[in-house]
Amino acid sequence: MEAIEGYRKPNHGLFHFIPDAWVPYAELMRLDRLSGFWAFYWHYLIGLGFAINLRPFSNDIDLKSLVLLTAYLGLWATVFRGVTCTWNDNLDQDFDRQVARCRLRPIPRGAVTTSQAHFFTAALTATGACILYPYGHSILFHAAMDSVFLLIYPLLKRFTDLPQVVLGFGLSYAIFLVTAMLAKDPLAPLLDSSLDVSGRVSKIVQSPEAQAAAFLYTAGILWSVIFDTLYAHQDYLDDLKAGVKGLAVRLGRKGTKPALYLATLAQVTCLALAGRLAGFGGSYYAITCGGDALLLSWMIWATALEDGASCAWAFGRGSAYVGASISAGLFAEFWSKKCGF
Repeated sequence: MEAIEGYRKPNHGLFHFIPDAWVPYAELMRLDRLSGFWAFYWHYLIGLGFAINLRPFSNDIDLKSLVLLTAYLGLWATVFRGVTCTWNDNLDQDFDRQVARCRLRPIPRGAVTTSQAHFFTAALTATGACILYPYGHSILFHAAMDSVFLLIYPLLKRFTDLPQVVLGFGLSYAIFLVTAMLAKDPLAPLLDSSLDVSGRVSKIVQSPEAQAAAFLYTAGILWSVIFDTLYAHQDYLDDLKAGVKGLAVRLGRKGTKPALYLATLAQVTCLALAGRLAGFGGSYYAITCGGDALLLSWMIWATALEDGASCAWAFGRGSAYVGASISAGLFAEFWSKKCGF
């Protein structure tokens, strides 16, 4: 591999074993950076925890089934993240060359051409479709909808201050894909050809399960906006120079934390409303809602916006505490009901 000033090949995990020619593609998939994987994957675990608790209760699911489902979703999240990150890097290559943290990514440094990256995106997309295909057409429909949000995300950095909101739409959409996998899709009436458009919408709006899913979806969007806005502050000065838009630039270093505390209040409220509509009990409110409120508030407070490492911590480990709390409450709710507690 040709030496490039400032670049160091990752030397952990699978990078010990794969050929040098594969390294740039593994980097495009961010296989060297697991924090971004968890930013995707927590939403799938939350969706799974929600789906198994949703009426009718999934009493037939045991521990082995849950482990297999989590592994399956982990494989899908890895491939889907690869699709979105490769696409993002291809569109953002001119901006990335102006941002210190991003200038040594495979495309800006010349290790992968624009055409090669587009071909790789297509190959990963086909792989993802094969992974989901056994679950039927409705899953592919949700994957396509999710892709729309995440594939337009990099474009919005050029035109709006709200790209983090659209990113949240894409990340949190995982709950609809997972509920569809368990045949509990609250949006299933959209594909019901026996109903007209107004009938389909009415059936969804009147469903408590769909209402609960809508509040959980909104909570996921707000959480994503919070951690990605904190994360964006590590590039704050470079983004100002490059003309990259976003909430970090819009809110500034003085306005970010007050706005994110308000978003946290709204996010916790949405979680509580989702639990009420879905008929969840004490485990959910204590661990999911209570834990989320404490950990998310602490994460915002603990992040130093002028410190890039601190902003990266909020995106990675800090946000992982929040995701683990939300997921744990949902799984605790499931096991408490399954065991008759």
